[in-house]
Amino acid sequence: MEIRFVDRVEELGKLMTYAEKGFYPILYLYGPEGSGKTRLLKEFYRAVGDRDDFLVVYVDAQSVEDLKKAVYAPPQVLQLVVDVAKEFAGPAGRIAALAVLQAIRMLKRVFIRNKHVVVLVDDVAKPLGLDMIEAYSKNMLNLLEDLLAYEAKSVFILATTSEGVSRGVLARHNYVTLAEIWNLDYNSFKELLIELEAPDNMLYDIWKALGGNPRLAIALKARGWRLDSLEEDLYKNVRVLLESVARRFRKGLEDVVEDVDRVLEYPDLGRHLLEANLIIPIDRPCLGYTPPIDKGMGIGKFYAWQTPLHQRLANRYLEEQKA
Repeated sequence: MEIRFVDRVEELGKLMTYAEKGFYPILYLYGPEGSGKTRLLKEFYRAVGDRDDFLVVYVDAQSVEDLKKAVYAPPQVLQLVVDVAKEFAGPAGRIAALAVLQAIRMLKRVFIRNKHVVVLVDDVAKPLGLDMIEAYSKNMLNLLEDLLAYEAKSVFILATTSEGVSRGVLARHNYVTLAEIWNLDYNSFKELLIELEAPDNMLYDIWKALGGNPRLAIALKARGWRLDSLEEDLYKNVRVLLESVARRFRKGLEDVVEDVDRVLEYPDLGRHLLEANLIIPIDRPCLGYTPPIDKGMGIGKFYAWQTPLHQRLANRYLEEQKA
């Protein structure tokens, strides 16, 4: 059973405005892992996908299933994607991400004219790789301009990622506009936890640990609401990710655990923490909810730990190394 979609009213409203009025150039949406980017795009697709004045295509670039399950699109678009996909190799999502741009270009003008055209490519950085993301984004811009030449009423192309490193790669180019989606605010997260049937006496403790991250809330439910169990599972990953840098950057890591914005003083450490997805940049204001600065929850002005729990586990690692 699918969990009820909670909040994101402001984010959905902005996406709807971009879809109806058009957006130029490409919008690139990033944010913490598990913050709800995929669910947001799927809800947006549901809101506009059946409208007669819209042509909407959604691609799950991370999918490893059948190609037709990686793409939501009108039948004529889906068939073109299947035909074009024969030219590519790899997992279904990667093939779909590459094929869909070419397939949409092949549509006849009659399918484009006077339509609001929306293309959504979800979680694109990992399957394509950072070495391809720049060229792919430029190709998306070329498609946008082609669609406008086909007399589309408006065009909106959106890509998402959880990779904080890709933000730095794309920020060099004017064919991409960057925006960020954050985890849920406290009231919305509390609503989600109640929907998930979390114990009433744990709601605030879960918020302080997970910082509003929906995916980890679902993971916690699967563990019978045992925060210690989730912490132990996450710690195995965090420990592996920190082992390669703790000796080289111990002082820097201690400083970053205390105040995440101090990562600006340690560029090499910062690159590692970004690549490891332990921290993420914050572009204020975010697309919707923007978290306040809170050092205790690992949130700074410019950077944040993926969740407060990640900050806590990094500190635990440092303490264990002292013993």
